[in-house]
Amino acid sequence: MNKIFFAILFIGSLHASGQNAEQTKVNQSLVKLFDALAALDIDGIKAFSAKDLMVLESGVVWNLDTLAQKVDNLKGTSFSRTNHLDFIRTEINGNSAWVAYYNTADMIVNGEEIHKKWLESALLVKEDKTWKIKLLHSTTLKKQE
Repeated sequence: MNKIFFAILFIGSLHASGQNAEQTKVNQSLVKLFDALAALDIDGIKAFSAKDLMVLESGVVWNLDTLAQKVDNLKGTSFSRTNHLDFIRTEINGNSAWVAYYNTADMIVNGEEIHKKWLESALLVKEDKTWKIKLLHSTTLKKQE
């Protein structure tokens, strides 16, 4: 009886550790997307975005072309951005995953310091062993007073 219990426990822990490794890959795709955004690297952004990416940003719908235009607009400026993603939950179901997280960005645009914080969710799909962002929904959080 004890051998069966420990065998089930062992198999369950293998599944859980595999899920954790895959969750890390999902989360890393988001980190890499935001790193590419900080670097104004549209090719890097595309590497972690599905071709039909949809971004819901402050009540406006963007796609990959919109995001590329926003990046191009920043290329002529003095720009730096540091991201911090605090993951709340990552769920995987086959080749789909959803993530909830806080996104904090410290930016300097033409000498002006900007600090932003969002509560975001993302839907990712696995394409050729890479998790790609298909949908990103962002809610800007107001400063606590």
